[in-house]
Amino acid sequence: MKILKNNKLGKISKKLTAVAAAVVMMSAFAGNALADSGEVVTLGANLNANQKREILNYFGVDESRTNVIYVNNQQERKYLGGIAPEAQLGRVTMSSSYVVPTASGGINVKTSNITWVTSSMIASTLATAGVENANVVAAAPFPVSGTGALTGITMAFEKSSGERLTEDKKKLANKELVTTGNLAESVGKDKAAGIINDTKKEVIKDDLNSEKEIQETVKKVADNYNVNLNTGDINVIVNLMKDIGNQNYNYKDIKDTLNNVSANVKNNLSQAGEKIESSGIIDKASSWLKNNKDASQFFDKFDDSKLSKDAVVSTTSTGLDQAKKVAGELADQAQKSGIFDKIIDFINSFFN
Repeated sequence: MKILKNNKLGKISKKLTAVAAAVVMMSAFAGNALADSGEVVTLGANLNANQKREILNYFGVDESRTNVIYVNNQQERKYLGGIAPEAQLGRVTMSSSYVVPTASGGINVKTSNITWVTSSMIASTLATAGVENANVVAAAPFPVSGTGALTGITMAFEKSSGERLTEDKKKLANKELVTTGNLAESVGKDKAAGIINDTKKEVIKDDLNSEKEIQETVKKVADNYNVNLNTGDINVIVNLMKDIGNQNYNYKDIKDTLNNVSANVKNNLSQAGEKIESSGIIDKASSWLKNNKDASQFFDKFDDSKLSKDAVVSTTSTGLDQAKKVAGELADQAQKSGIFDKIIDFINSFFN
């Protein structure tokens, strides 16, 4: 796909310059997450003493010097009961989280040993819960579904930021997480996250409220991901989006997260050989490169081998290493062959 036509270059040169700067300078600058009120750790209430030490060691925190919240299965069921499959809920809570509110950059997530949901799913659903900016790590000492992760993360965010999230939005976020997880079983995790996230973006941005408009949007977004949804899946997503549309979200407050998730999902699918529709990719790439540079610095602190040698890892900054590699190549070649063409090629290589 050709993103730019020659006759449009002048109109967006400022935006391209910003993207170029983000790419070329990515390897040189390290971003620092600014905590608003401090970090908070949540621990699964059913971790034994050794497992708890393992998680705290992974997070790199001292329990006596850190805000710690214990999350149990009853709290998990408060939001997920009747929504999540019983097999995913279980009777114990083992997943834990480390949450640092930030001043900007949207929501960036890393998961380790969380198997039913991905970092992109959690990031998107946290936006639905009302979180705007945070760096989050969700982990367990061994592979678990992770249904308790969102409950713990929202509790941690409220304590660390001092911001109270509405009960309706928290319940809606859990409904979204389960809807995405169920859809993933038939279309794959990345495509499921992309379909839900991108549909939500259109619903909020364009203030869609009619069932027909939302249904058309669901079908269009699914088609962008090369997915043909059945009637049942479409109806479930439409009902979810109607609820989201009734919550009066401010698009400006969550667009960074929605764009980050979309760009990350498309990068993952591109690396897997998929050809995905990527309209508006300049905005998505600019936001994704800037925010994930900072998030990557945060995530680099966590050594997954401390949990297990074969820990299942997912992060919203997955493609950053490739971005750095291409950025270095661009820096060497920019003066010789023209930076605009190189940036265009770079963005196309990521998403096509």
